[in-house]
Amino acid sequence: MLLLSASVATPSPLLLLLGAAAVGALVLAAPRLLSRAQGSLQIFQRLRDLRASRHVDMAIVAAYHERLPDADRTGALDDRTWKDLDLDDVFQSLDHAASEPGRQYLYHLLRTPKINFGWLERLEQVVARLTADDDVATRLRATIGQLNDQRAAYLVHLFLGDVPRRPRFWWLFPLLTVSAIACLALVPVWPRAIVVWLAICVVNVVVQVAYKPRVKNFIPALHEMPAFLRVATSLGQLPLDEIADERRTLSGGAKALAGLRRATWWLRFEPGQSNELAASLYEYVNLLFLIDVNAFVFATETLRQSRATTRAMFEAIGYIDAAQSVATWRSTLPLWTRPEFTDPRKAIHVDGVVHSLVANAVPNSLQIENTSVLITGSNMSGKTTFVRALGVNAVLAQALHTACARVWHAPLLRVRTSIGRADSVMEGKSYYLAEVESVLALIRAKESGAQHLFLLDEIFRGTNTTERIAAAYAVLAHLTGGVDLVVVATHDLEVLGLLGDAYAPHHFREQITDNVLSFDYLLQPGPSSTRNAIALLEYMKYPKSVVADALGALNWQHGHTGS
Repeated sequence: MLLLSASVATPSPLLLLLGAAAVGALVLAAPRLLSRAQGSLQIFQRLRDLRASRHVDMAIVAAYHERLPDADRTGALDDRTWKDLDLDDVFQSLDHAASEPGRQYLYHLLRTPKINFGWLERLEQVVARLTADDDVATRLRATIGQLNDQRAAYLVHLFLGDVPRRPRFWWLFPLLTVSAIACLALVPVWPRAIVVWLAICVVNVVVQVAYKPRVKNFIPALHEMPAFLRVATSLGQLPLDEIADERRTLSGGAKALAGLRRATWWLRFEPGQSNELAASLYEYVNLLFLIDVNAFVFATETLRQSRATTRAMFEAIGYIDAAQSVATWRSTLPLWTRPEFTDPRKAIHVDGVVHSLVANAVPNSLQIENTSVLITGSNMSGKTTFVRALGVNAVLAQALHTACARVWHAPLLRVRTSIGRADSVMEGKSYYLAEVESVLALIRAKESGAQHLFLLDEIFRGTNTTERIAAAYAVLAHLTGGVDLVVVATHDLEVLGLLGDAYAPHHFREQITDNVLSFDYLLQPGPSSTRNAIALLEYMKYPKSVVADALGALNWQHGHTGS
């Protein structure tokens, strides 16, 4: 009897060899498994930190806009204008989206100002309703907040990405998962099943390493698909007539994508939200049982066939969230107004306009008719900030139907700029060449026939004074033709004399009294009448000899030019 028991308990050489091979493979794979689990923990930790700090990865935020077809980005702000107006910072200051899709759609709205009265009026209706009905707004934010996970930003890959087809032998993946589970279940009655399980686990790890990189951008989105469909269903039932079209889209889409809900049901477990041990355990289970890989292969055909539906649902959720974000943002502003838009004409009337990023900003007003604007004044007096404030508010008015001003009365405008430094050491371009290219882009934009607001600061400052003034005159005279509006800040008063009545002169001023430098940051009509550049040298304690030489040179120039 003892001999019989011993013979039964002794594994065969083949099983011992398989077991040793499986254990060895697992030992070799252990560092990778540990690394992946640790990486998962770090990702979850970073996600919690990001939510706590409200840090925004702009590359992720811009993913929806950047992936859209060109036809859907018609009229979008070019990169130079976006950077010149610091619109990344502006976006982050106004972002009150409750979800990642809402954040991405809000970015798209800001990046693509509308030339459409009807679209802006409808947005205003939704924003006004959410502002007036706090109960509905609170319920809406709580519902959409289920998608406030960075993985939800990857939903764009499901309808704007190239979804890979299932591999030829995809049916082996669920078979491996079922086999692994079966082996674990058999261990109590057949201990040798652990050896088979180990061998299957090795194969599963190989599948993960080989296949998962192809679908790494889709797996996070699949994890969010159950939440995405829950949000769609809930919003479809929200009593908000102003978003009736979006509600129908979401209700119908949720029913059409019921198959995806079934395909991703085993991704409903949400590790790592608060428990790092659960996150680590889930990562190991996922590696050894191919949970997310199987979810993808079951869902892939449905994903490919439902891209239009998924996109429509994403955009509906994004639009609703963006509207509530605008309503919330308005409540934080010390000064804002609903813009009034006119038919195309060469006129603009703004009162009390401020830059949304400047704390305690001094409001300024500008009213012009049939001219453009040339602003002079010393450095630090407020010229460039005012030019940027006009551009930012023109974008906000046409993207979010909100202007940081008491009055915004203007046509619908395409905003183009040449403000910030544009030199590129990496490309070997001089400042002047980069500036010439930037201004040429404005000239070519003018050929489109749309009405533009062109904003420039110190045009052609990378070259000598004589040629700079001549080139600036020619360009500014060309840009102001027709109904286009130009606002340019410059130190070159000589340009104003050449342009004549085509540009209305305005200026900012500074004062040096009792050895104190002060600015009032108020836009004044007329050209600048102060020349304090050399006085500033004295104020900054330059050597008296340097100041005296500068004054002498200035007097010499006046004597030779007769000025």
